[in-house]
Amino acid sequence: MHIYSRPAYLASILVMTKEMRGLKVPSLLCLLLLMPLLLPGSEADTCSRFSRTYTVKPPECKHDPCAKACQKEGFTEGVCQIIRATPVFMRCLCKKEC
Repeated sequence: MHIYSRPAYLASILVMTKEMRGLKVPSLLCLLLLMPLLLPGSEADTCSRFSRTYTVKPPECKHDPCAKACQKEGFTEGVCQIIRATPVFMRCLCKKEC
């Protein structure tokens, strides 16, 4: 068992604390650096409008012609959407990022 003298022991503690002081990062800085990882990503809003050029009888909406009509109108996609009214029918809904 080795017993250190007090001055040497205190000197070694002071040296260690000076070295460790440079390694400490304020907790607020850590939080700010980690914040983007903790927040969910944001997506662009989707704008939608019923097609003005794709006109068929209500129950006969087809996906491919609807999508082509929406692309001609400047939208990125088109889907047949069920409209819950009386009677229930389908219309071509065009979508794009706002």
